[in-house]
Amino acid sequence: MQPRLDQVIFWAENGRVAVLVEYFDTLGKLRSETFHRPTQDFAKALGDVALTLAERGLQGPGRVRRRQGSALFVVPSLQKVFLEALITNEGLK
Repeated sequence: MQPRLDQVIFWAENGRVAVLVEYFDTLGKLRSETFHRPTQDFAKALGDVALTLAERGLQGPGRVRRRQGSALFVVPSLQKVFLEALITNEGLK
């Protein structure tokens, strides 16, 4: 079984972007990992994380949402950036 993406949640934290990734590993167990990118640009941070996940063999698509306070919101433009980077780089392997 290939590892597959469940959801990605991102938010601003101390002048940088935090990206929480939840995925199912090769055994089907739900795992989570948080990435902190030293940028305030959400699109750049999501693109970098997508590249990292594609190198690990994670497959999409999954939900991509922004956390604001305790609420989660879909941002279609950023979701598109993340999923395109993930799918494009899956094909390069």
